[in-house]
Amino acid sequence: MARRLTPLSQAARAADYSGRLTEELDWVLLRWELSSTHSPQTLVRMTETVQRFTTRLARTGVRSFTAVTPAHAADFVLAPLTGGQPPEVHTQHARRTSLRVLYRTLRSLDVPVGDPTLDLVLAPRGCRVARPLTAEEVTLCRASAQATPGRRQLMRAVAWSLGEATAVSSEITAVRVRDLDRRDGLTFPGEVRLPGTRRLRARTAPLTEWGSLMIAQRLIDLRRQDRLHPETLLAYGGLTPPGGAKAQASVCNALRDVLGAAGLSGELDVRPSSLRHWAGRASFDGGTSIEGVARLMGHRSLDAAAEDIALDWDDATAVGSTTTEVA
Repeated sequence: MARRLTPLSQAARAADYSGRLTEELDWVLLRWELSSTHSPQTLVRMTETVQRFTTRLARTGVRSFTAVTPAHAADFVLAPLTGGQPPEVHTQHARRTSLRVLYRTLRSLDVPVGDPTLDLVLAPRGCRVARPLTAEEVTLCRASAQATPGRRQLMRAVAWSLGEATAVSSEITAVRVRDLDRRDGLTFPGEVRLPGTRRLRARTAPLTEWGSLMIAQRLIDLRRQDRLHPETLLAYGGLTPPGGAKAQASVCNALRDVLGAAGLSGELDVRPSSLRHWAGRASFDGGTSIEGVARLMGHRSLDAAAEDIALDWDDATAVGSTTTEVA
């Protein structure tokens, strides 16, 4: 049976943390293993990254994460690769994101730390207006979406979950309980019916494992309120009509709040749509054809789908098709 983690005691928080670097890391890794926010692949990559960071700290005499300075974090993020060459921009971003998740987890365990990467500015990963998020950034955002307890936090997490299923902001405001394949509040939903827009086709999209968990919690909450009805909106509770401009702005603000809490609001190439673009890119990297990705995202054009997922359309070997329209 999984162990139940509890925050460190008041006495521990007030104690000298000297010599506890490995113990602190063990607590973080155990929390990650028990969490639903990481995919298996992301868990492996982020674990390796923070273990290398910890080893580097120990070699320089740092004995606790509470003693880490912004200089320590910057030195690690910008450290040359094994061959001596400087790290690529995407490697720098991956390292910084892993450290941010590490320190967010430490704070959740009541270890008295801030975030040494807070002021570490990196070059944009690309020139696109809204690049796809990385898997590590999505993991960080999931934790950020759950950071504030209460019903508002749950609604924000549900909005993020629908974004992970490729929904745009206007679709997120319009999704109702009836649009889920399982909606009794007793089983985990696996798919959601998205209504489409003037630009996007209506479609049925799979939920991520984390997204399914968040929406299941929302259904349980609705059942407790005696509001588990087919017409109940999942992620929007405003007074303006769902799908409209004001409702859309409300959801966009919620997604921006998550990105801001994750430290990504300063990234010039990150927008709320970067989440949806991640979903499409992850599907493509997982073996889905570009035609399949276009259908998943609701696009009528393969060019539009390729643009969203940052796919080089001129690389015929990567695309495997010269078709430009989706049947």
